[in-house]
Amino acid sequence: MIFNELTIHTTTAGSEVVSGILFNEGITCFSVDDPQDLADLLENQYVPVDYIEEGLLREDGDVLVRVYLAQNEQGKIQQEGILAGIERIKAENHDWMGSLEVEFSVNDEKDWENNWKQYFHPLPIGESFLVVPSWEKAEDENRVVLEIDPASSFGTGRHETTYLCLEAVEKLSPENKDILDMGCGSGILGIGAALLGAKHIDAVDIDMVASRIAEENAEKNNVADKMDVFCGNVLSDKDFWDSFANKKYQIILANIVADIISDMLPLFDACLDKDGRLVCSGIISPRKEFVLESLERNGFEVVELKEKNDWVAIICKKK
Repeated sequence: MIFNELTIHTTTAGSEVVSGILFNEGITCFSVDDPQDLADLLENQYVPVDYIEEGLLREDGDVLVRVYLAQNEQGKIQQEGILAGIERIKAENHDWMGSLEVEFSVNDEKDWENNWKQYFHPLPIGESFLVVPSWEKAEDENRVVLEIDPASSFGTGRHETTYLCLEAVEKLSPENKDILDMGCGSGILGIGAALLGAKHIDAVDIDMVASRIAEENAEKNNVADKMDVFCGNVLSDKDFWDSFANKKYQIILANIVADIISDMLPLFDACLDKDGRLVCSGIISPRKEFVLESLERNGFEVVELKEKNDWVAIICKKK
């Protein structure tokens, strides 16, 4: 199958806006090539210098958002929607979003299946984890290897919020604890907890594809026996809400978005053990105060707050 490749030139901050345009067109599989991410990887002792292809070490500094669209009617409609969205934000003249130049090319499916992999590399997180793409077989006697299939775009460890949450999982010592991973995506957080000895994980996502991928990733990491994956919406389904409210968890992981976290706090209050910890992330810095106020209003006390590149993770407990 032949695909149209669109490459959008932007900045780190602008890539979030461009990603939103893609999501609005129903596109969840795309790559974000940020030169700063690659520079950070090269400084890390776990990634050899020759592991990253020379062509990726660009000097222009642009963040490149790449998306592949099928050459059919749906792809045509999506492309028109993307271009209209780009023109709309261009008209707002935000310098911080970069040029927003769009490049076009045509790719064969076979080439696409191989080319996108160059943007994913083994990534050490915290003191414990080495997140490895599923086609690599990395070993590290000093780290727990967490194998994730990034093709899903639901969580690979590269996003700041996932990174911060995995650090929090490590810090909270999940050994022999029951854990709720709300908005699990690829399952990376729950799987990480399982690899560090968690007793059991309930992983929940509203998206059927994400739920399936989380199950597959649990199998890849040999922790499927510790992890139950559920698909549903606790905010619209009372029975689904109650199925978790009637349990007790020592750790709750909520890497979602600020408004949804706020709406779910009564559920978390019901099912968090009295000495447990709640990890909230997926929060961009301008929404930090909103979440902090919601936590206070719902009877939670902040234990630790960490920020990384304008993203926030909050560890809290019941008052």
